[in-house]
Amino acid sequence: MKIDISKYLGIPYKHRGAAWSGVDCYGLARLFYNTEFGIEVPDYEYDENWCSIGFDWIQEYFKTNWTKTDLPERYGGVGFRMPGYKVEHHLGIILDDLNMFLHSPLNKQVCVSKLSQPVWKRSISSFYHIKGQ
Repeated sequence: MKIDISKYLGIPYKHRGAAWSGVDCYGLARLFYNTEFGIEVPDYEYDENWCSIGFDWIQEYFKTNWTKTDLPERYGGVGFRMPGYKVEHHLGIILDDLNMFLHSPLNKQVCVSKLSQPVWKRSISSFYHIKGQ
């Protein structure tokens, strides 16, 4: 199954958004998995600055819905910990070309980036498989 991701491109950034009108990185994952696979990824309360206080929200809450994997997998998740942060704080969705991922960067529109770009390559912290896919 090949997914046409063009419908996601350009969705605006919105903190805690999970709809076509706006998403953050987790909201994009919720929208994507629900739309494409019928998988309901639960919503969680999180402050805009959760990663700045050092709470490992992704590891704490994803473990109920996600399984860590060693390598990227098609339509699986990829987690990032950018320089200067203590915890993983950004999430993307691996595409058909395992070097490309869909994501919602902070205050930008949903886009596709390459895992091999230096900024992303050095920040990859985990790959995930969503349970039920």
